[in-house]
Amino acid sequence: MATGELTELETAIEKIVTVFFTYAGKEGKKGTLTAGEFKELVQLQLPNLMKDVPSLEEKMSELDVNNDEELKFSEYWRLIGELAKATRREKAGKK
Repeated sequence: MATGELTELETAIEKIVTVFFTYAGKEGKKGTLTAGEFKELVQLQLPNLMKDVPSLEEKMSELDVNNDEELKFSEYWRLIGELAKATRREKAGKK
């Protein structure tokens, strides 16, 4: 896709996608996160931003809009958006 050196933002987007596909498909359907894959991703990749989430099972259920017990990329993207908004609010509050 990209031909030149990626910008910071492009690198961040590429990393978000790469992390998803690193965990998706280890179990269940390739390209989706099962509950186990979601838990592993959160514990290893989002331990600080998700530390106040009381139940990963409930969070996954909330994100799983089609109720198939797996997260497609679009459902995972909802989580990334929520975390980005929370980070923005935190940074805005510190000014």
